[in-house]
Amino acid sequence: MGELTGKQVSDVVMPPKTGLAVELKLGQHIRITDLEGKQVCDVAVFNRENLREKLSTSYSRTRYPMKAVGEYIPRDHLTEGDTLMSTLCRPMMTIVKETAKIKGVHDTHHRMCNRYLYESNGFGPRDGCQEIIAKAVAPFGIASEDLPDTFDLNMNFVHDCANHRWWIKEPVNEPGDYVQMQAQMDVLVGLSNCPLDVMVPCNAFKCTPLRVEVFEAG
Repeated sequence: MGELTGKQVSDVVMPPKTGLAVELKLGQHIRITDLEGKQVCDVAVFNRENLREKLSTSYSRTRYPMKAVGEYIPRDHLTEGDTLMSTLCRPMMTIVKETAKIKGVHDTHHRMCNRYLYESNGFGPRDGCQEIIAKAVAPFGIASEDLPDTFDLNMNFVHDCANHRWWIKEPVNEPGDYVQMQAQMDVLVGLSNCPLDVMVPCNAFKCTPLRVEVFEAG
């Protein structure tokens, strides 16, 4: 996919364990850069004109726009050229570029971390991505219980079929790697710089900053 050439609209560095709400117009790009490597970013997406329509990771894997008639293949991950679909099966965002050497290492199956996860495992009280994104999008009238399952950039979530379980492993992306997406409608994007630094190597046990840039279409 091509590099963008449009004018930069905003440029924000997210400290570890913080959230951000970003509004994108149709055609604009968002680029999320992992400054130090091995950091997960949870991404929630809403239709800016109808906040009840939101990201569906299951539809994104199974109801994507087909490139050819009869080429229906339910998939287990998303990568360059794939589309994030809404709960109404409409395109919301397209992944136009990712720079990690191994592409598509993002989670589309796992619910984001939350206070219950930490507290029930003896690590609370502390906020998870659920609470972080909820706080970021609260000014738009979105309640925590209305958040969708998120698209988790860089999360290395592996299914072990033989043992009927999932493994959370260290991310494979390196410092400076980014994922870039283009809005297919006016959207509100809720982000969490994932705070998980205990229990599992989700962020290699060290949470680090992310850079979030918005560009006009080039």
